[in-house]
Amino acid sequence: MIHFNTGKEELDRIINSIPKDTAIGEFSGRDSVAAIIRAFEERPDINDVLPVATFAGTEYGNVDDLFHNHEKLVERMRDMFGEQKRIHPLVVHSNVELWSAINGRFVSKLVEKFGFYNPCIGCHAYLHIVRIPMAKRLGSKIIAGERELHDRRIKVNQLPQCLNTYRNILEYFDIELVEPLRRVLSSEEIEKIIGWEWKESAKHPSCVYSSNYRDVDGKAMFDPHQLVKFLDEFVYPASVELTRLLLRDENAGKEEMIKIIEAML
Repeated sequence: MIHFNTGKEELDRIINSIPKDTAIGEFSGRDSVAAIIRAFEERPDINDVLPVATFAGTEYGNVDDLFHNHEKLVERMRDMFGEQKRIHPLVVHSNVELWSAINGRFVSKLVEKFGFYNPCIGCHAYLHIVRIPMAKRLGSKIIAGERELHDRRIKVNQLPQCLNTYRNILEYFDIELVEPLRRVLSSEEIEKIIGWEWKESAKHPSCVYSSNYRDVDGKAMFDPHQLVKFLDEFVYPASVELTRLLLRDENAGKEEMIKIIEAML
């Protein structure tokens, strides 16, 4: 499991030293990097991005790749935009207790109540929640590399219903979710946007739950009605309440998070 954060003093120093209209940029795999590049290309109001890497409690791998990818992105942006667009230092900020509260503690209860559970959906909500406090200190924008389609492969956590839920969570807190790749179908287009060779699913940490929602033939397994119920009655309200807790107390612990979810279930 990967578990380390940029120190609070260093994080505060970075946030206080960059423009207040800076957008937060999800920083993980190549889609997230492509999303930052595309956001710079399409949005004249986005000139500064603070990239933030956030880890789940189930990820493992070599984090050095992320810092190498960050260096490549900085070089690419300098070549494309000179000093007009700026990528700031890579920040690492995770909250494994939050991930556990959403995705681990109540698995059996969620299956019983909804007839459906998928860790990737709550995990992507978690990735957005963690960045909300930073986004509110800056430009109230979070750039994400999520896509509805991946060369016609379905990723359950990036179905339109899920992406709409993540957007609604952020909107509740007056944060804009910038999704420049949402309608991008082809991985070849992602490669063109990035501008350097980077194979899919390479050069970033992995997750032990990868493809957990696929059957033995690789087909994504989900019931649309159960999915919507799970999103509307658990993921959205739990995410909102947990975010409100973290905005009140950035040091809130797992016990407080668990009590919030217990009250819902």
